[in-house]
Amino acid sequence: MHRFKFSGDPRAGVVLASLMLETLKTLPPEAMPDVLIGLPRHPRRAREFGFDQALWLTHYLSRRLGIPQVTAHRVRHTPTQRGLDRQARQHNLRDAFRVDAPLKGRVAVVDDIMTTGASLSALAEACLATGADEVQAWAIARTPPTSF
Repeated sequence: MHRFKFSGDPRAGVVLASLMLETLKTLPPEAMPDVLIGLPRHPRRAREFGFDQALWLTHYLSRRLGIPQVTAHRVRHTPTQRGLDRQARQHNLRDAFRVDAPLKGRVAVVDDIMTTGASLSALAEACLATGADEVQAWAIARTPPTSF
């Protein structure tokens, strides 16, 4: 996970995404989303890292599952979430995302690691405001709840 998230190692990404894909393939067809939306980094942070792991993951899943991908935008450059508690994370991401395409039906927001869910929740709110009926959260890994 560390090699994928912080080093942009595509081989590590393929291994992790393939494991996630195997789990997703067990979902019944009626539970699958109509569209996937990756949790975007702010362009400044994406340039710093040279890689946007959630968008890479979303594109990988989109191609393999045959589910269209829609792009969201991070409209505010927010401080890193690392080290923040749940309340600070939620405050940090308030109104941080925008989805330009009108949405309908079921949407899955995609990220690599879910810690408190604040990022995915903020993106889900943007999806609902743009017309989505339901939003699912998909992540490769979940930080144990006792760690935040």
